[in-house]
Amino acid sequence: MALMIDPGEGQALMSLGVKMAAGDRKTLAKRQARAGVFFVLPALLYFAVWMFGPIIYGIWLGFTDTSFLGSSKFTGLDNYRTLFSDPSFIHSAVVTAEYLVYTTVPVMLVAFISAYALHHARGRISHALYLTVIFLPFVLPSVAAAIIFELILQPGGLFNDVTRTTVAWLTDPSTAVISLSIATAWGLVGYYVVIFLAGFQSVPKQLIEAASIDGSSKLSTLFRIELPLLRPVILFSTVTVVATVLTNFATPFVMTNGGPGDATTVLPLLIYKTAFQYSNPGYASAMAVVLFIVSVVLTVIQFALIRTRGEKS
Repeated sequence: MALMIDPGEGQALMSLGVKMAAGDRKTLAKRQARAGVFFVLPALLYFAVWMFGPIIYGIWLGFTDTSFLGSSKFTGLDNYRTLFSDPSFIHSAVVTAEYLVYTTVPVMLVAFISAYALHHARGRISHALYLTVIFLPFVLPSVAAAIIFELILQPGGLFNDVTRTTVAWLTDPSTAVISLSIATAWGLVGYYVVIFLAGFQSVPKQLIEAASIDGSSKLSTLFRIELPLLRPVILFSTVTVVATVLTNFATPFVMTNGGPGDATTVLPLLIYKTAFQYSNPGYASAMAVVLFIVSVVLTVIQFALIRTRGEKS
């Protein structure tokens, strides 16, 4: 005898089965989430203790007059009030801005043009060999690179011998910052060539071919197709290069140690000297907090500019 099931009961059973399956999926998802948190927890604890902990402590020090000699007292905003009327800090901020512009602009332009030329090269250039050569300065320790450039830019160094000049690159205040920028840019360009080249290679070839069929020139294709698609790459590159230059300590310290006079005393170097040479870590922490805020503001501005250009295009 055949078993007869009412259609309404069948639908109810199917609906119940679907709900049970959905419930099983939710339970599985919760278990996976708990397992994920368990495995990620050691890394979170590491960052909390060794990254966020020092950041919070440094912010706290900025509100004190802590000294390595032992005294410590909460002073509120006194360090910040002194900071913005301190001629040394203001001069160092100006020097840092010059160093940032002199380094960031050449790095971005040279890296972008080199990546574009390499990507569109018709002569079957060995990409692997070229990228290896241009990337080598990036993997060279910054201290070693600074020492090399310090020797090259001496009055009797290789650069003056080749160009037959007698410029005192590192001891003349008008050229010292430019010398630091040259050394820093030399070490960064290779990395960003690789980044931009990866960006160019990610552009769909169908779009380039369609533009070529429509009679678009290479320059028009670059500005109308490739550049809009490269906005995330450009944003990443500008944010990271600005952050790298703003926090670069090794190159100025090794090449000039802030000299001649204070012509190359960038903010990271001034923070170091204030904390460890002048034994005033509280005041130095206030400088570091201001430098951090400036970095965040510049990052936000770059995000806003890239987003605005993207909406217009």
